[in-house]
Amino acid sequence: MTTDILQRQTIAVICDNVAKAQTDIAQAFLLLQGAKDRLGATLGSQRPYQADAHLWEREISDHDLPRVGHASAQYVAKNAWRYVIDFCGITAYMTEKRQNELRAQMDGGHFPALTPENVLSTLQGFTGQVGTLLEESAQEVFDWLRPSNPRSSAGRLKTNQRWKLGYKVIVPYAVEANWTRGYHLNYHREANFRSLGNVFSLLDGNGPQHYPDDLSTQLRAGLEQAKAGEWVSTPYLTLKPYRNHNAHLDFLRHDLVDKLNALCGDGSLPGHEGASNANHAV
Repeated sequence: MTTDILQRQTIAVICDNVAKAQTDIAQAFLLLQGAKDRLGATLGSQRPYQADAHLWEREISDHDLPRVGHASAQYVAKNAWRYVIDFCGITAYMTEKRQNELRAQMDGGHFPALTPENVLSTLQGFTGQVGTLLEESAQEVFDWLRPSNPRSSAGRLKTNQRWKLGYKVIVPYAVEANWTRGYHLNYHREANFRSLGNVFSLLDGNGPQHYPDDLSTQLRAGLEQAKAGEWVSTPYLTLKPYRNHNAHLDFLRHDLVDKLNALCGDGSLPGHEGASNANHAV
């Protein structure tokens, strides 16, 4: 059998083809590294991490290279669209629900080709909805900070007001103690605090917040060394963590709280709390 193979192709041909294949592979990897560097400089420069500069979403194999190539192109395009939308600050106006819907749409590959015309058209469509998106996001924050059910853990706290947002509120399940010292935000509350910071910043006329100056990041840094019952200060509020996972919030800008109440509050509802909400604070 070995003799038959050598008759069909000589040792010289084998060595030549292997050498050319190795050269192609080396050049391909150089091109891939160049592509990664280019994406890092373009999509990763303003991000807290470099995930948008990755070429693949998961590990790859050479079993089906055309499919892998297509998947890589789609993954890069998705990250580019996400970067453009985040860079323009559109998501800061969106509720957490709308952001999740947009993320699911992007993950499903439902986005147009990345061209200047398509980007401008998409952003124009978003900017035309900014007023509505801001109202929705403000309403989401307003509803989150008010206990809709007076018998819930939040509703039983007399600091919280059911019909409007007070200047002081208590948020249950907002923080968790670290193993060594300090606290961190509950994973499920991070997006809520991020939205709160964005809404206050937008109502303040400063535009959306950006990392590392967003409320979640500010609180995360302050909580790392905080003790139970010790205030953590940020520009818009102070937060006091407790071992029972409650966080006491004291809003520093009463004018922004008033704006939020005026934007989202229902004038037909009483502005004070009735006897049903006069229970003791926890």
